Amino acid sequence: MTEARPLYGKLSPGPGRSAQEVASHQRARIQSAMIVLVAERGYSAATVRDLAQLAGVSTRAFYEHFNGKEECFLRTYELAARRTAKRIVESQRGERDWFERLRLAFEKFAIEIKREPQVARVALVEVLAAGVPALRRMRSVEGIFETMIGESFARAPGGVVMPRLVLQGIVSGVARVVRDRLLAGEEEELPSLTGPLMEWALCYRWEPIGVLGRLDSRPAAQHITTEYAVTDEPEAWGGPIDDRALILSAISKLTVADGYEALTVPRIRAAAGVSRRAFDSLYDGVDDCLLAALELRTGEALAKVVSAHSAGKTWPGAVYRAVAALCAHIAQDAAFARLAFIDAFAPGPAAIQRRTQLVSTTSELLRESAPPDQRPDPFVAEASVGAVWGVLHHQVVHGQARRLPNMAASLTFLATAPAVGAPLAAQAIRQEQYP
Repeated sequence: MTEARPLYGKLSPGPGRSAQEVASHQRARIQSAMIVLVAERGYSAATVRDLAQLAGVSTRAFYEHFNGKEECFLRTYELAARRTAKRIVESQRGERDWFERLRLAFEKFAIEIKREPQVARVALVEVLAAGVPALRRMRSVEGIFETMIGESFARAPGGVVMPRLVLQGIVSGVARVVRDRLLAGEEEELPSLTGPLMEWALCYRWEPIGVLGRLDSRPAAQHITTEYAVTDEPEAWGGPIDDRALILSAISKLTVADGYEALTVPRIRAAAGVSRRAFDSLYDGVDDCLLAALELRTGEALAKVVSAHSAGKTWPGAVYRAVAALCAHIAQDAAFARLAFIDAFAPGPAAIQRRTQLVSTTSELLRESAPPDQRPDPFVAEASVGAVWGVLHHQVVHGQARRLPNMAASLTFLATAPAVGAPLAAQAIRQEQYP
């Protein structure tokens, strides 16, 4: 990897220039360097040494401003996100009409991403690989945008007060659409998607939407989800107890106990009781092993989801059964929750791409399972599945996975309302709860 070259000239103390001004200039250069470096190389590949070189400061100066790379990233991320939010609010100034305020917010958001694609990549893509503190910070930032959308809906005739989970889903769905375009290098397309994104979000505006809270409070009936034991012991997986099974069992346990950062090949081998030769013959390192474990756990989850889906009376009812089964699985399988929603992003850009592909596959499954007259178009399915995955993601990151079974109705509403309409989506959920 080539050495980073300074982007900025140094600002030295001089007549009329205080040490505080110099320090502020240094922080700004470091944070600008963080955006450039992480956008180009990914969070995991960025080092303090390269950040300091790119900013034109010494490593010592870097540590005078930040405790380390993580703190620098978190502060840079929040600064960039709040700056974007401020610009969106300013774009709405003086506008009283609820619909026009919402349109201006969506339009300004797309313009900001197109104008500063590196900032967008850091805030929407690389933040996923920056660890649990960054994921939790992302949730607080997205809350700002949820409030904006909620206020616009509340200003509309009828004053619909949107449930928190639905607003969270709308913001997550928008983020997913934008993230996909950034990963594909298609950010130029985003301004043209302002209208479709608004139309998708408005599908959730429904005056009796408060009924979702009552539907969520009703536990899915035993015929939809049943309690089942989840274990990391290879004997329960149904296949041969070989080195592969022992290794994948070991990495699942270690991930739940200590997280990705603590994983090393020697630790995994010791926990599995296998030789270095055996491990090296199967996996190319920690990341390869982690992704293999994720694929195994994802396969188990999808098998339960597909089985539950097949028993639905209607398409939205089948989606409710599938979502309820997925929520139950995540709530009970700590290893799957940790692997799929936290550590899957840690290995860097390739892992993020792989996770994005998983969500894309889910979007296709949602479309293909629907009858032709209820089938959402690809864009609607993309945003709707992004909404569901975003809510699941935030709940797991904040240690609330066990609450997911009590959110299955809202999640199903997010997945199906844009395709069949809000009333029919809610009716189908109610029918599945009371057969």
